[in-house]
Amino acid sequence: MSDIIVGKHVLESLSLGMYSNPFDIFREYIQNSTDSIKAACEISLLNVGEGEISFSIDNSGTISIRDNGIGVIASLAVKKLRDIGNSDKDYLKNQGFRGIGRLGGLGYADSLIFKTSAHGEDKCTIVKWDCIRMRELLAPSNSEYDDIISVIEEVTEFSQPDEKQDAHYFEVILKGIREPFRSVYTPEHLDEYLSAVAPIDFDGQKFPFCTDIKEHFINNGYPIPTYNIRHVKRNKPIYKLYSRSLTTGMQQRTQTKDYVKSIEFISETAQDGQPLYIGWLAITDFSGQIKDERLQGIRLRKGNILIGDNTTFARFFSSEGAVANKMFAGEVYILHPDIMLNTKRDDFEPGKVYFELFDKLRAWSDHINRTYRRGTSKVSSALRTIEKALDEQKEIEVQVRAGAISSDTKRDKYITDLNKVSKTIAAAKKELDSAIRKGAVDPEKKETVTEKIKLAFESEKATVVINNRIVNADYATKSDLPTSYSKDERKVYQRIIEVIDSFFLHDPDTANQLREAIKSELSVKKK
Repeated sequence: MSDIIVGKHVLESLSLGMYSNPFDIFREYIQNSTDSIKAACEISLLNVGEGEISFSIDNSGTISIRDNGIGVIASLAVKKLRDIGNSDKDYLKNQGFRGIGRLGGLGYADSLIFKTSAHGEDKCTIVKWDCIRMRELLAPSNSEYDDIISVIEEVTEFSQPDEKQDAHYFEVILKGIREPFRSVYTPEHLDEYLSAVAPIDFDGQKFPFCTDIKEHFINNGYPIPTYNIRHVKRNKPIYKLYSRSLTTGMQQRTQTKDYVKSIEFISETAQDGQPLYIGWLAITDFSGQIKDERLQGIRLRKGNILIGDNTTFARFFSSEGAVANKMFAGEVYILHPDIMLNTKRDDFEPGKVYFELFDKLRAWSDHINRTYRRGTSKVSSALRTIEKALDEQKEIEVQVRAGAISSDTKRDKYITDLNKVSKTIAAAKKELDSAIRKGAVDPEKKETVTEKIKLAFESEKATVVINNRIVNADYATKSDLPTSYSKDERKVYQRIIEVIDSFFLHDPDTANQLREAIKSELSVKKK
């Protein structure tokens, strides 16, 4: 067994090939920082709420992530920061425990530096990974080393300079960010990523329901862990982006505002009696898909760190998964210790408790899809349909009054259009009547729905009046020509206009333009 060799290309898989999203390395470093801060709080080195994680990005292409956690003692630091997959963390307590995630930065910079100090020691430890040399050694054409140990020894160096005894921290430095990542890793992009992924607080000014959410979680024994994460230069905390209003609709013309009216809470216990999850859902008008990808979708979190992205929860909807998930905003926090994250931390490892989680979340997802999305969205859709159809009916009436009927063809078209609008209003009114009877209309919306039903009823009478006006309307061409034209000439003109109306039946603007052009040409009878 002593002849077993771990090939050098394993290092490539555990670093360069680990993440498809270049920002996910920051999730790993934040995860390690939160574990370090928790450890510092457990020994009273920090009080709860004193933990900080700071970021800095400079123009030279250097990114730093630093926390004020427990750090690593000098006697163990070098070994820990060169080992791979050899973590002594307890998976029951820590989000990171495999000892792999810290290597994520190897693929994105020229050098990866770890700097750490533990309280009470007068030394800090600096371990530097030479990423350029590592990539040279991992090239398929390079035969200098075959095993992973030799490569690590070649590309790492360490030092232990003096440090203040009261210092305690861990810092990751990505020096010489490679392109195209240098143009991607901007403060704005990093803020956006962290606002969705990091274990941070809500912004109470933008999202007043956060107080209810945090109190509910505390009262049930699961306070949401939050950390102060900020950029060094900006010195402003980063918050989650949830707010009182949500823009819905994927296209500009159909966009509208939905408002969070209340919060629905959920929780489940596993068969073994341990808590499975706890979560919250924003109750809105559900009038369409949430436009902002940073807010759309129910999010899965563990330790308040996002698992996957805004699409990960879609699997729990038994039908219309991605479409349905985009209608909702909320979070589900996984509590059971046996639900394990995969290596990339973008999903969970399959297992007995995970399958139990899947079944319960699928049942809940289908329930909210039926109760809120389909029911409420039908009412919202019917309201929009009636509003649009009433506008169309009004436009038909205006055009008929203005003398738009210039031929039998146009007369027939207006009758057809009016009947179509009338049927649309009747169908939408029926939908609203049914929703009122079933009690599916929110109290806040009931007055609006009742008013639209009344307008729809009144439109039935208006349809009869407009239809009679269309049937009895004289052709508007009567006054198109000067009196110098004879009766037969006027009949020929009328037939020409009728041909134009018929030919351009679905292009009334062109028909009107031709008519006006002919009128202008014939306005003075030539001899």
